[in-house]
Amino acid sequence: MHDRSRIRKSDFDFLRQQGGDEMHHSINRSIEFSSNQAHTRWAAPSQGQSASHADNATKTLEKVADPVQRCGRHNETDSDRLTNSSIDADQPTSRHDENQPVSIASLLPNARFFSGSDIEFVSIAESAEQCTPGQLVVYRIGVDCPVELISQALARGAAGILTEQILPAPLPQCIVPDTERAMAEITAKQLIDETGSRPDQRLLTIGIVGESGKTTTALTLAQVLRDIPCRVAYQTDLAQSDGVTTETGEQSLDGAADMIQRISEAADAGAAVTILELDARMLQCGGYDQIGLDMLVIVGHNAARSDFGPSPVDCALERVESDGIVIVSTEDRRSLKAVESSTHRYVTYGVDVDVDADVELKTIDTVDGVLTAMLRHGNRSAMLESLLGQGTLADAIAAAAAVGVATDNPLVQITESVSKIRELPGRCQKVAVADWNVTQAAPSMVLDIAGTPRRVSFVLDAIRQQMASAGPECLPMNVNVKTMSARRAKMWCVLAISDSDDAETLAQYGRLLEAMPDQCVLTCAPNSKEKFLSLSHNVLDGVQDIASMRLVADQDRAITWATQCASSSDTVVVLGGVDRRSARSQREDLQRLEDLMKRLQHESAEASAPVKPAGKSASASTQVPHLKVFNPEG
Repeated sequence: MHDRSRIRKSDFDFLRQQGGDEMHHSINRSIEFSSNQAHTRWAAPSQGQSASHADNATKTLEKVADPVQRCGRHNETDSDRLTNSSIDADQPTSRHDENQPVSIASLLPNARFFSGSDIEFVSIAESAEQCTPGQLVVYRIGVDCPVELISQALARGAAGILTEQILPAPLPQCIVPDTERAMAEITAKQLIDETGSRPDQRLLTIGIVGESGKTTTALTLAQVLRDIPCRVAYQTDLAQSDGVTTETGEQSLDGAADMIQRISEAADAGAAVTILELDARMLQCGGYDQIGLDMLVIVGHNAARSDFGPSPVDCALERVESDGIVIVSTEDRRSLKAVESSTHRYVTYGVDVDVDADVELKTIDTVDGVLTAMLRHGNRSAMLESLLGQGTLADAIAAAAAVGVATDNPLVQITESVSKIRELPGRCQKVAVADWNVTQAAPSMVLDIAGTPRRVSFVLDAIRQQMASAGPECLPMNVNVKTMSARRAKMWCVLAISDSDDAETLAQYGRLLEAMPDQCVLTCAPNSKEKFLSLSHNVLDGVQDIASMRLVADQDRAITWATQCASSSDTVVVLGGVDRRSARSQREDLQRLEDLMKRLQHESAEASAPVKPAGKSASASTQVPHLKVFNPEG
């Protein structure tokens, strides 16, 4: 096993002197942990390695000390801190003139050209329709119409076209193997010319990769690091932040060029840390080749793959710096084996595991969606309570806690930070109204974005375990609710499929819907209704008893039918049907589904209320008995 060195206590003493007494838990990019050596099973580095580790720590402090120092001055205003950041970061005062043409041959030396030997452009156009004279237009195969793009580029005076194949156009063209990688390389080199260094080298860069749980882990980790205190930026599919402002943009962050630009903006805003949610497809295509990671967090249980080539985890490991660190779960054997075979130091975490983990979360109880657990590291421990995902997202909490331990933060502070997060939209979100009587009379409802068969399996299994561990049914305080002591609570699953799912994925959904929930309703996303019949046939290919599944094309009607058929003791789980192309569209769809589910709960409670017979006065024999409440004051 590889040696795992630790952050030195002298490094934190240095940061205390720089940032004030309140910064005694500051982040350090160096991975030399000597302060926790007595509490871990890690081996100490050899004498030959000590010098290189010390060099890494010195380089790290030069990179991180200034932004951490600025974030530690809590008595300064934001404007004062931003002013100091521009001075302390040693950035050039004069930036590149945006109207000055740039040679693409100097930025992409290996590119080939058609109809010329070079292209000089002012900037990259967002689209051909928004192009201005002198800008570079990008042609994306399968996304843009070549005829329309060429006509728009000619009419708007584009300087040239960046493309993967030669187009029949009288314009200079730059031919590259991958336009996304080329745009990322152009953006990174332009920012180097402006600031003197790559954006990811100006702050601590943490990447998160895995099949599920990336957004939850990223936002939980942001809360942990923010309470240091430290200014934290993050980029997820639910929201983005530069450390000062948070937004839900209309554009997706699939492009690495946009991510690099946002990292630079976060560094300019004085952020000390940036957290990136890494896309599996972009990793395999090399889209993040211009981003170096100081820490990599591997979440979820990454299963075996049927395709060829390196896995997303393997590609992410290649982006980790030589002095970086990897956070990996002991339960993810496939990823753990890949990390052990690499040269990177790593920290393990686990939830209720039998094997030893550096950071372990021991579940004590989960009652009414509240997780009570003990966080343990070495011979130290701390208790926590979390409402995140109704207590089902313990793996994300453990991963975020492992990063907190790696940055030498006390367990008590980590548990307090985690407990502040109540819930995240669409992440095992419990949808309930404020009226207690309605909650008692209507079925429980859970909303999750799903997206993959593994995520669907995780959510259904977690909800099933909670229903099985629930206590015996008690006498309801609402007189309109009938007890169902002789009836077992059922799970109703409403799964929305999309035309972006392939045939194998849809067949896996079919196998899961037949095996896990008690009742299942298959529907589709609002933009996939025209293909619902063909998509449902692929789902039924994985089902043995096709009569057990109900097909409803309209998602709202499918949720309405399941809620009307479910009893007050049942649980309705709504999965998918969310547009994830941008953070704003995802938020809007989640809010739409949440409003629908709350309205259905009110209707279900009203339907369960007894109707008073018309034309008859209430008598003592026909009145519904109410529970008498003892009032000691008379």
